[in-house]
Amino acid sequence: MFPMAVLTVTNLSKAYGVRVLFDGVSFVVNDREKVALIGDNGSGKTTILRITASEDEADSGAVSLEAGATVGYLPQDVDLPLDAPLILSTACGSDETLALAMELAHVQRSIHANEAHDARLGERYAELSHRYDTLGGFQAEAEAKGILAGLGFTQEDLEKRISTLSGGQKTRAALAKLLLQSPDLLLLDEPTNHLDIDSCEWLQEFLTTRFTGAAVIVSHDRYFMDKVVSRVIELDSGMVESYPGSYAAFADSKTARLAEKERLFKAQKKEIERLEAAIQTLFSHRKFSRRDSKVKQLERLERVDKAHASQTVSISIPPAARGGREVVRLLGVSKSYGSKSLFSDVDYVFERGWKTGVVGPNGSGKTTLLKIVADMEAADTGRSELGFNIKPVYFAQEFDHLDTQRTVLEELLADADISSKQARDLLARFLFLGDDAFKRVEVLSGGEKCRLALAKVLAVGPNLLLLDEPTNHLDIASREALEHALREYHGTAIIASHDRYLLDRVANHIVEIRDGTFQPFLGNYSAYREKAHPATATPRTAPQAYPRSPVEPAKPRPMSTVRELERTIRETSKQCKNLETEIHSAESRISEITQALGQEQTYKDGSARALTSEFETLSERLKSMYAEWESATECVEQLRGQLEDAG
Repeated sequence: MFPMAVLTVTNLSKAYGVRVLFDGVSFVVNDREKVALIGDNGSGKTTILRITASEDEADSGAVSLEAGATVGYLPQDVDLPLDAPLILSTACGSDETLALAMELAHVQRSIHANEAHDARLGERYAELSHRYDTLGGFQAEAEAKGILAGLGFTQEDLEKRISTLSGGQKTRAALAKLLLQSPDLLLLDEPTNHLDIDSCEWLQEFLTTRFTGAAVIVSHDRYFMDKVVSRVIELDSGMVESYPGSYAAFADSKTARLAEKERLFKAQKKEIERLEAAIQTLFSHRKFSRRDSKVKQLERLERVDKAHASQTVSISIPPAARGGREVVRLLGVSKSYGSKSLFSDVDYVFERGWKTGVVGPNGSGKTTLLKIVADMEAADTGRSELGFNIKPVYFAQEFDHLDTQRTVLEELLADADISSKQARDLLARFLFLGDDAFKRVEVLSGGEKCRLALAKVLAVGPNLLLLDEPTNHLDIASREALEHALREYHGTAIIASHDRYLLDRVANHIVEIRDGTFQPFLGNYSAYREKAHPATATPRTAPQAYPRSPVEPAKPRPMSTVRELERTIRETSKQCKNLETEIHSAESRISEITQALGQEQTYKDGSARALTSEFETLSERLKSMYAEWESATECVEQLRGQLEDAG
């Protein structure tokens, strides 16, 4: 049985003035299929969703839906009835049902306030209740409560009016309303932007096991896409390319496709140069017939375009002065807001070279912890102390540390001891080109403010990074650039984030703040999930992560620990040497295959296919070994530093 197409997009084009967003975009989404729509910021992803939801019009092309199909659209800026309570705004699918529910609630309050028990109120309540029940209102409320709880709302939140909710809460309320309506096609624009990790994982489970419709999802959350989607559609340079599988499969396929395209481009360029040289030689020797044959051969070549690379930020965190082994020490730190305790009597030490991810539900105290360490907020009891020669810098997720009245260049130079030329060069690496440097901060988009804030971090050159949701406004390419920079960074980083992909690739320690507790774990995010929440953890497929510190911090190390460090250094060094041997062997074989693929005989005897397959397998294995070797080498370096301190 062939799958039914719930959405068909045909030759869609859209331009704003002279700027063409996309041209000739076509794709199909089948019933029950979950598809990711990805691309650089500003590439037109949101516009495609808006056109599909009839919120915008295309210049040309068509969008068609399966007959009778319903569509639910979650924009980034939601519009909900401000005077309605959260539970009713979510549960009521129409203005009629909402008005009925509001009147029913008003009559119910009147009955409670009327000690005389007016019979007319009782009759009116019975009439309204019957109509509301007939419209499915009570059943919808029961289902809405479950969805709202999954998205992080408490029982106390249900009666709050929409007008009193934060922007993030309004987005979650709109998402809950859509999920309750269960349309045939969901169009979700950044659905995880305001969700904590628990809510992200609830939404993953809902979309994969309980939601039976199709979905087109615009998201920068790679971990979420890996769990939910079965196909990725990339919007690049105004055109789309479809890739089967999860985001990870897409990333591998695209890398391989770009590498193959680059190889073909170079091979064709070499062939063109050969033909042009032959034509010139034949012309010089007056062999015009053969020359004309070569000219026709050259003209028949179907030109291969050079592989296109998206413009993205260039992040390289400069080395900073080496500080003490103990970077941050928390001494009996407690913090509460009213009756809610975030954490209490915390004694903990963050050591040099650690990359610590701080996780927990929204409102658990992650940002507060960073601000206490940054000396921007006081603890109720206890204190936070910085170690010797520690130079911290704080990255705020709301960018409230940026002066909106300054220009981009002025803001960068405000805290950095660098020249104007150095500042312009640094801004260019963060895509502030030409007159962009003289824009006022107040007119920047969220993504631009994020890039400016990251540029300020680099300009200062700290040895302690305190990062609060650093990837919130970054596109995927910029997130990957930041991850690479943090992995290469030799200082210490404490990162509060919901970006599980980032925490998997960068963190070697995790601190969970939840229900007033502060719990540390060794390893990356996946290792933390396996230890703390094994029921929801998934097997890791990434290369082995070597812990940079094998022992708990802040205790004098006895001689037994010194011997343990020496033993671990020997074992890890041996692993490094074994990996180096394997890497050398793989590189040698790849070199042999490359030479063979460049010979004509390889294609005549039919061995090219097998060699190509072996080349791809070895290349993947080599990539994994490089990552393992890098991790093991960093581990040895860290262990030797600890041994030196212990000695």
